[in-house]
Amino acid sequence: MENVVELPPFKPTIEATIEDAVRDPAFSYEVEAGRVELEALAKVAFAAQGCTDRRWGGCLRAAPSAGATYPLQLYVVALEVEGLEAGVYRYRSHSPRLHSLEPVALGRRWEGACSFVLLFEERAERTTSVYGERGYMYVREEVGHAAQGAVLEASVLGLAARVRRLERPLMGLRAIYCVEVGVRGRRASSRELSGGLLPPPLKPAMSLEEAILARRSIRRYKPIPLSLAEISTVLAWSAAGAVRPYPQLPGGYRVECCVVAKEVEGLKAGVYRYEAQSHSLSLTLEGDLSRRLARACLGQEWVEDAAANLVMYAPGANASAEVEAGMMGQCAYLAATSLKLGTVAVGAFYDDEVASLLRLGGRPLYVFPIGKP
Repeated sequence: MENVVELPPFKPTIEATIEDAVRDPAFSYEVEAGRVELEALAKVAFAAQGCTDRRWGGCLRAAPSAGATYPLQLYVVALEVEGLEAGVYRYRSHSPRLHSLEPVALGRRWEGACSFVLLFEERAERTTSVYGERGYMYVREEVGHAAQGAVLEASVLGLAARVRRLERPLMGLRAIYCVEVGVRGRRASSRELSGGLLPPPLKPAMSLEEAILARRSIRRYKPIPLSLAEISTVLAWSAAGAVRPYPQLPGGYRVECCVVAKEVEGLKAGVYRYEAQSHSLSLTLEGDLSRRLARACLGQEWVEDAAANLVMYAPGANASAEVEAGMMGQCAYLAATSLKLGTVAVGAFYDDEVASLLRLGGRPLYVFPIGKP
C-alpha cells in the first residue's frame, strides 16, 4: 500500500532575507550527509514547487510557469531525514505531502553524500502542446526557477545545496536536473561583492520566506520612476559577482544581462550592459526603446509600461543557459518582491528582433519588466 506522509505547512518563521541568502549561499559549502528535520525538507520542497495560493480553481506555485502549464513533477529522494523512511517519494504541491514510490533500498543507492534530493521530472508536453517548440525553453527555464528557489531556502535554513545534472535516468523518470541538500561541510567558495559603481543594495522589506509566498507575476505598473538604488539592488541579488547569487552549472556562467532604462532616476533612457564583477552599468545605446522592445515581445504592453526591463541573454545559448536564465530569473522575481516592486517573466519574443534592437551579443532568453505596482 502507498505510504502518504503529510508535510508541515509552509510558514514564514525565519527572518533572514534574500540578501542574507545570496551573501551566504548554500552552494558555497560542500554538501555532507547528516540528519535534517522533516520541516527543513518540507520548506525546501515548498520553495521549489509549493502551492503559494489558489486561483481560478488551480494552484499557484512558488516557481513561475509559462501559461500556468506546470510541466514539472517534483520527486524527493529521502536519505537522512528525521521521521521519514529512506526512499523515493512523489511531492504533491496542492496539499503538501509525500507519496512513497520505492522502498528503502533505492533511496540508499543514491550516489553522492547528502540528506535528501529534489528531482525535477520534465513533462514537456504540457507546455509544448501550448507553445510548440518554444515550450522546451520555457520548461528548462522553469527548472532553473524551481532549483534556485530550493537553493535560496536551503541557504536561510543553514543547509548546503548543489544543483547537479544527472548522468542517467532514475526509475525511468524524465529528470535531468536535481538539487542535493545536506548539512554544511567546509566552505568551497566565497561570494564577495565589491562596492562597485552602483548604489549599495537597499534593505529588503520582507523575509525571504515572506517573499516566496508573496511572489506573483505583476503586469501593471504605475507611471513612477524607479530609483537607481532599486535597479542596483535587483541586479546585486540576481546577477552580481564573480560567484553569482546562484550556483554555476557545467560549462561556467553563460548568461549576461542588460538594463533597458525608460524612467530610472540617475540614468538616461537607453540600453546599459551590466558588468557583474564590477557591479556597474555601461551605456551601449541611448534613447527610449521600450515601445520597440514591446513590439518585439509580441506587443506585450507591460514591457513598454515598465520603468525598466532586465534582459537576459547568452552567447551561444544552449539548454544549460536556459536553466541558468531561470535561476537568475527566480532571484530577480524574489528581489523585486522583497522591494515591493512588480515584475513578470517574459519569454515570448522574436529572438532576432530583440537581439538586433538591443545589440546583444547573444540569444535573448528572458525579458523582465520592472515597475511599481
